[in-house]
Amino acid sequence: MKNGYFKLQFTDNESYVSLFPPTDGGAPIQVDELRDYLVAKGFPGVDVVVLKQAVDGLTKQANIKIAAKKGIPCPESFNVRITPDKMQAVCRFFPPSTSGAELTVSDIKSTLKLQGVNKGIDDKAIEAYLANRNYCTDYVLARGVAPTEGQDASIEYYFNTNPNLKPKLNEDGSVDFFSLSAISVVKAGDKLATLTPEVPGEPGFNVVGDVLPPRDVKKLVLKYGRNIEISEDEKTISTTVNGHASLVEGKVFVSDVYEVSDVDTSTGNIEYAGNVCVLGNVKTGFSVKAEGDVEVRGVVENAIVEATGNVTIARGMNGMSKGTIIAGGNVVSKFIENANVTAGGYVHSEAILHSNVIAKGEVTVTGKKGFITGGVVRTPSTVSAKIIGSTMGVTTDIEVGTDPKLTLRANALTAEIAAARKKVEQAEPVILTFTQKLKAGEQLRPEQIIYFKQASQQYKELKEDLDKKIEEMNTLMEQLDETNTGEACVKVEGYAYPGTKITISEVTTTLTKPVQHGKFVKDGADVRVKGL
Repeated sequence: MKNGYFKLQFTDNESYVSLFPPTDGGAPIQVDELRDYLVAKGFPGVDVVVLKQAVDGLTKQANIKIAAKKGIPCPESFNVRITPDKMQAVCRFFPPSTSGAELTVSDIKSTLKLQGVNKGIDDKAIEAYLANRNYCTDYVLARGVAPTEGQDASIEYYFNTNPNLKPKLNEDGSVDFFSLSAISVVKAGDKLATLTPEVPGEPGFNVVGDVLPPRDVKKLVLKYGRNIEISEDEKTISTTVNGHASLVEGKVFVSDVYEVSDVDTSTGNIEYAGNVCVLGNVKTGFSVKAEGDVEVRGVVENAIVEATGNVTIARGMNGMSKGTIIAGGNVVSKFIENANVTAGGYVHSEAILHSNVIAKGEVTVTGKKGFITGGVVRTPSTVSAKIIGSTMGVTTDIEVGTDPKLTLRANALTAEIAAARKKVEQAEPVILTFTQKLKAGEQLRPEQIIYFKQASQQYKELKEDLDKKIEEMNTLMEQLDETNTGEACVKVEGYAYPGTKITISEVTTTLTKPVQHGKFVKDGADVRVKGL
């Protein structure tokens, strides 16, 4: 198969272009390419219409007169086209005219370099062309090499690493708070995780000589706490004790579970570097603090429960306005009444009454009751409930869309900045008075000098404190902007009653009439209700 091509031919008094038809299914001559070639070789006046008619009906060699003079001999030539990605140099050759010289390997390579092709020249492709010169045909004479991509490091864990196990809903609509265990039991010698190290990639290049680096590969190391040993090649970790495994912020822990019947006068307060399981109740005035999960199968009264992991309370909590739950992970409790709850993950309950709840994840109130009545619920995520507020108009605040901890700190910081600025303003006149006296050349008594130095130092400290608070406020504002994704909402399956105040990303509305089966979302500077 050969493409159609053309060739300049000369006699003593005339110049011709010979047209050769394609063979065996090759591509026909491109009229535009022919015209451009003739113009480049000094024959601008050729009639394109005549050329097109000749090409369209070409079945055998045809000679077209293009000038009544003998042309200058033209050597064999070629065009170089570098692809947009610079990974190939595509060359298209044209035959020499009568008495024109043919290209050599050296000619081709030097022309490629003049056209910016500095790397990846294919000697075999050049030899293939010279062995069988097909004109008006694309030849790839240089190729770049794509970078060899490496492989990210990976870690395979051999225990449950999902901390988001949520309670199941029973057929009668209640929530099964007794089947919540997500603990991964391990025995001494069990393998916990295996590291597959990263494999770096190899750089490539394009035909103009640019180095093409591979993407950066992700590097990992095995992170682990006590009761764990690592293999000599540092690729495998195993437990040295019986217990349970958990993954916290990329670090593997193995700890025993501390189990008690009740937390009361018989046990005193509990602090444990692992998981704690209370088979009964946590009584008023006592505390449970664990570097892991806390599970209470009874009730929690006016007590303190703190865990770096999850807190589960099977029969609920009545905090009597002072009881507190603080969890680095999720909080699951049958009900939460008159309590203060802070969760680094989600909060799940059948009812929340007159409580202050702060969560990093969703707050979901489901089950037979499914109501949030009174108090404040804050989360940057979503709040879902069957009922919000009450028919009695109990004030109920729901705040979503911004990190509640950042918001509370910003509110406190605003007051601190105002107080600090007031102190600075009160100290300024004293500094100014003494400064003016010194500039006027007035001699100060020794006790005045001491007082001035003390006042200056105090002013400096007050000013530094104010500047520090303002800097913290600026950082908080940036963080609040970053956490405001615009996706937070409040969902109510039943009714949201008057007296309910809903704030979404600092846009607030207070209900004056019931809203049924709706979703509150932020719409510009308003809070609007959409259907579920």
